Amino acid sequence: MRTNRFVKFALGLALVSSIFFTELVFTWGIFAYLLAAIYILRIPDHPRHVILLGILTSLFLVAGYFLTAGNSDLNFLSLTNRILLLAIVWLSVLFNVRLKQISYKDESQKELLNSLESEKAEAIFKLKEIAKDIDTYKEERKLIENELLKGKRLHDAMAHHFPDGVICVLNKEMKYILADGKGLDELGLNDAEFKDEHAAIGSGVELKKAFNGEIVSFETVINQDAYTVNAVPIPDVNNEINEILIVIRNITDRKRLENNLIKALEKEKELGLLKSQFVTMASHKFRTPLSTILSSVFLLENNAEADDLERKSYFDKIKRSIHNLTDLLNDFLSLGKLEEGKVKVTFSETDIKTFFQDFLLEIGSIKKAKQKILFTYDGVACTVMTDQLLLKNILMSLLSNAIEYSFYDAEIQLAVELKKDNLKIMVSDQGIGIPEDEHHQIFTRFYRGQNANNNEGTGLGLNIAKKYIRLLKGTIEFTSQVNKGSTFIANIPVVTLDILEKQV
Repeated sequence: MRTNRFVKFALGLALVSSIFFTELVFTWGIFAYLLAAIYILRIPDHPRHVILLGILTSLFLVAGYFLTAGNSDLNFLSLTNRILLLAIVWLSVLFNVRLKQISYKDESQKELLNSLESEKAEAIFKLKEIAKDIDTYKEERKLIENELLKGKRLHDAMAHHFPDGVICVLNKEMKYILADGKGLDELGLNDAEFKDEHAAIGSGVELKKAFNGEIVSFETVINQDAYTVNAVPIPDVNNEINEILIVIRNITDRKRLENNLIKALEKEKELGLLKSQFVTMASHKFRTPLSTILSSVFLLENNAEADDLERKSYFDKIKRSIHNLTDLLNDFLSLGKLEEGKVKVTFSETDIKTFFQDFLLEIGSIKKAKQKILFTYDGVACTVMTDQLLLKNILMSLLSNAIEYSFYDAEIQLAVELKKDNLKIMVSDQGIGIPEDEHHQIFTRFYRGQNANNNEGTGLGLNIAKKYIRLLKGTIEFTSQVNKGSTFIANIPVVTLDILEKQV
């Protein structure tokens, strides 16, 4: 009999120990103490063993609470459950002791025993109700956990697929806590290594304002790309701001489009100003040659006694005036095409020496009466690849200026040098020259020297010539002294057919 009691006690001790370790592994293990309570209520015979099992069960319940402590809300629930279980265990101890005492009393106490049995049945019923409530709680908790997981998955999907940028969270040390989005690689962040890295976003001063409760928005450049940065504070349960949420968007394409629109607008304004300047200038410049043509025609018609030399001078004036008008229109049309990007380089085979000789025959009709153009050519006569029209326009601008700003009997030098892959053109005159303090403006559109007001011109020739030379990948430079003349030197790269044949 004594041995049987110790066996029941040992089994109870083993049961309670197993429940304790089960609780440490599984969160639902706490409810297994109901089995211990039922065991204490039904099995042990000796009151001392019953009380010892009750004490051990209580100690395990208390120890389990401290070992499994976690979330504050869950701790409160766990504490409530454990207090309820402690009450159930000690009720079981009490009922067991009392039942055993009653069993040793005489039959006169059977009624009390029946009452205890009734209480026992009621206690078991309550235990079952509690078990049902616990099951209901478990189901509700599972539903809540599923909703939380669903929300987390949704949040992760939104952050991971965030387009053209990154969503991230920083702490007060300006280190990443969370970062995700399509732009992680652009910012140099790695999914597995970004945590605890310092954030290099702007100067850092703007973002720190968000820790003071401000909503921050600014633009910055990261890895040569433009970004907008928006930061908002994230208060905790105590309304303290220890973290901020940042949304970074890549706006490089938008910025590039804005810059292109601004440039296009500036170009449009520039063209509008060009047209306005031309109309103003043309209204004045057209007047003089037209008046000269009109007066010359009038004198030819009404001066029948004029000799051939006098008539020739009238015709020369008419031709020069027509040439000035033609130059004016050509300059404007050429500049308009250049500004709109409509001038394209078209290479063709050109015999350089023959080209310059033919050009001199054309321009001879516009030089002043006693002016001479001295042409020298250095280099073998060969065929090169260049744009004849652009080259002709360059020569026309340089020689027209030399003719216009030189005296009526001056000599103008045109020296051409062709060596290897470079064509050098030098135009020198002995005219009025260019003041030294105006050298830096001489290629500016519509600019004319202060000492050139008595000469015809639009102020466009050198500007156009420089643009044409640039189209041919060449350069132009000049030297000039007032009343001593000017020298313009253009170097234009060319490819001779001999070189091309060797390459083939």
